Amino acid sequence: MSLRNLKRLELLLLFGFLYSFSVLVISSFQHDEGGNYHSDSHIRGALPSKSEFVSKPRRRTPTKVDNGDVSAEMKTNGMSSRDDDSTESSQDESESSEEQATRRGPFTPGRCALCFFGLPRSYESVVLPTIEKNILRPNAKYGCDVFVHFFDQKSEPAGRRNDGGRIDSSDIYHLEASVRKAHDDVNNDRENENQPSIPSPFIQFVNDTDDTFMTVRKHQLDKYHNSRNERGNQIYFPWKSHWHNSSMDNMIKQWHSVNASFSLMESYAQSHSVEYERVAMLRSDVLYATPIDIYVLDNLNKTIDYNNSHFVLPPFCQHPVNDRMIYGPTEAVRIWATQRFALIERRVRQARDEGHEMHSERFLDATVLPRMESLGYHRHINRDICFMRTRANGVVIAKDCFYFGTTRGLLWRNNLRIINRALGRRCSAEEITDIPSDYEVKC
Repeated sequence: MSLRNLKRLELLLLFGFLYSFSVLVISSFQHDEGGNYHSDSHIRGALPSKSEFVSKPRRRTPTKVDNGDVSAEMKTNGMSSRDDDSTESSQDESESSEEQATRRGPFTPGRCALCFFGLPRSYESVVLPTIEKNILRPNAKYGCDVFVHFFDQKSEPAGRRNDGGRIDSSDIYHLEASVRKAHDDVNNDRENENQPSIPSPFIQFVNDTDDTFMTVRKHQLDKYHNSRNERGNQIYFPWKSHWHNSSMDNMIKQWHSVNASFSLMESYAQSHSVEYERVAMLRSDVLYATPIDIYVLDNLNKTIDYNNSHFVLPPFCQHPVNDRMIYGPTEAVRIWATQRFALIERRVRQARDEGHEMHSERFLDATVLPRMESLGYHRHINRDICFMRTRANGVVIAKDCFYFGTTRGLLWRNNLRIINRALGRRCSAEEITDIPSDYEVKC
């Protein structure tokens, strides 16, 4: 072999060695200290596999603030009135709340509860099938306990946009069997994958009649309807919103039911030394058209609230916020569920929104949600949530997910298909004559 060929061979061997060494260096950076690759699901913010769940419960301690009076209605650039500089946070200040929520690492769900409230309109035929599909199944892996308050009512009178109809309130007790089935199904899946079983959830019901409701709330209803200022204008009643008296009555019944459902959960927690970390407040008179996982912030990307630091609202019917559902940390949801009757007094004393003081959504946006934010929690809109109100006669209000905000990925022309898919059967659409852009779906 000539000298020239030998030198060429040496160069080839040198280049081969350098290439192999560089590959080893690069691959070492792709491993963590234990020699394992990071879970790709964590990088994308997706739900972890069941093998990544650990059994030890996790509880987040929220940022604490002064317990004195918080000027909750003073807002700047959409932020809450709390002085952010006066609170200490354990999180990196350069890290956004969204980044904190989706930080990589094992997901450790704590004890959770699903709290249902309201009048069970068209429950067995329309509501329950979608609760089974889009509430119970997505959350069965967490083993959430279930608490229900409902009104024991035989019928509903016709209203402004409601034909009324018969109500069989006892249908709501069928929820218990549905909860048990969802629990058994998820445990069967876990057994097949050699995963530990999830404890059986606890379920409890409580109800009110019109008489028991009036016994508790009549004095407040009288005050809300009749109190006036020196100019003769109603102080509480949102007269600028063109409400009917029945609108106020129905809202107070909703507030009462929300409070009763959450209080039922707290009573059980206290008597059984249970500490709930995550809670959802859910209506019993809606068709749930999309899955709702109470730890997920974004269905599309499966973004998990790892730090349990966000309370979540729907993206539609924002007047300016949606008041029909919430899920999030227990401490935050407690304010949403139990402090409305106290906080409305404070709002009225401040008298900053005359004629709209007790408008539910404006009240939540100006007073209730900022109080929750003052504890260090973050408001979040899950753009992938859709549910539609039902009536006692089997009608579904088809416009709900397309009105003052739209659920991501849904098209108005497909809403009948969305309802049919949620129920697993065909419904019929009927135009509402006085509102051309709306139509009802009879199921």
